[in-house]
Amino acid sequence: MSSTVFVFGSINADTSYRVVSLPGPGETVLASSALESPGGKGANQAIAASAAGAATVMVGAVGDDAVATALLDDLAARGVGTAGIATTAGAATGRAVVYVDDAAENSIVVLPGANDLLDETTAAAGLASMRADDRLVLQNEVPAAANRAAARLARAVGARVIWNAAPAPASLADLVRDVDLLVVNEHELVQLAGILGLPVGRSDLGALLAATARELGADAICTLGPAGSIYLIDGHPGSVAAPEVRAVDTTAAGDTVVGYLAAHAHLPVERRLQLANSAGALTVTRAGASSSIPQLGDVETMLAALTERTPA
Repeated sequence: MSSTVFVFGSINADTSYRVVSLPGPGETVLASSALESPGGKGANQAIAASAAGAATVMVGAVGDDAVATALLDDLAARGVGTAGIATTAGAATGRAVVYVDDAAENSIVVLPGANDLLDETTAAAGLASMRADDRLVLQNEVPAAANRAAARLARAVGARVIWNAAPAPASLADLVRDVDLLVVNEHELVQLAGILGLPVGRSDLGALLAATARELGADAICTLGPAGSIYLIDGHPGSVAAPEVRAVDTTAAGDTVVGYLAAHAHLPVERRLQLANSAGALTVTRAGASSSIPQLGDVETMLAALTERTPA
């Protein structure tokens, strides 16, 4: 892979608590364990792209607090370039609190901190070395205006833009139009389609995905958790299954899929999704956010084992 994956997005310090069940309104629950780890959808996706074998650069912002140094060191140790990360004086680094229950479901509270200060200037500085063969990955944990600026900069040099519309857009103001590949889960797809004024229904997700892709003028992939993914690429629909695993923690699974998709953009779509879905499946068998993201060798070992068990 000679091209580079640039990820423009959030960087957080995550604290994950393991609980029997997620707390309801006014409820207090006891945690059985706690785990500190780097997180943020942007950083997770950058780590996943690097783990998948791509040269990767993270573009974002941290505060001038003590936790920022640890996060930058961790990204560098995971093979992610950090020169595009700005340190924002007087700001706190983004933080997230993650609750994970015994069914592997999670509930997340995010304090954006420095992530909320990203703008066109940050994007321009961090993406200055981007070239035509590169890919830009975006998510929705930073200001939409900054995302749109980054997408325009990527398009201007001929790079391809991958938009993971997560968290789900709340209004038209959250949209990114300069997109080559849209990646969403089922909830995000329905939310995005509604914002675009499309007839919304979950009975035919393939048709909804196709309509959304046409509206944005982009290819599209919808991840379906243990059911795998459906896609519309170059006007051709299809689906790819995911390996069956026992989930421990679903945190960062979607980010892993996105990072692997960005890293392997040169592959045919079904092979690309097979790798990404398998990486996501392996992620949910491990606790934590970025700490759960598997290396490409682990994913290939899983796929080889599945192939051996599949009758000819």
